[in-house]
Amino acid sequence: MNDTPAPDAGSAPSLRAYLGLYAAGFVEREQMIATVAAWPFEAEEGLDEGHPEPTHQDNTPSVLAAARLLGQVTREDVEEIQRRIDGRPDGPADGTKRRP
Repeated sequence: MNDTPAPDAGSAPSLRAYLGLYAAGFVEREQMIATVAAWPFEAEEGLDEGHPEPTHQDNTPSVLAAARLLGQVTREDVEEIQRRIDGRPDGPADGTKRRP
């Protein structure tokens, strides 16, 4: 049985919930990669070494990293997402220069 709730149409999108839907098989791989690569990531706030993932934020790069550690996405998925983020017209999500 799937315990991941479907996103509520009235709430802000949640990367954590979306990746849960992908891991549960409700979203195809290509759709997930395209969606996450275009995701409007939030800046991470209040990071603390004891809690490396901001549990009060659902739309940060750390959520994607946690999904990788939990086996919800593969290393190849993350690499493809990063490649697409680097190729976006607005550049990488963290504002760094593009990779050569």
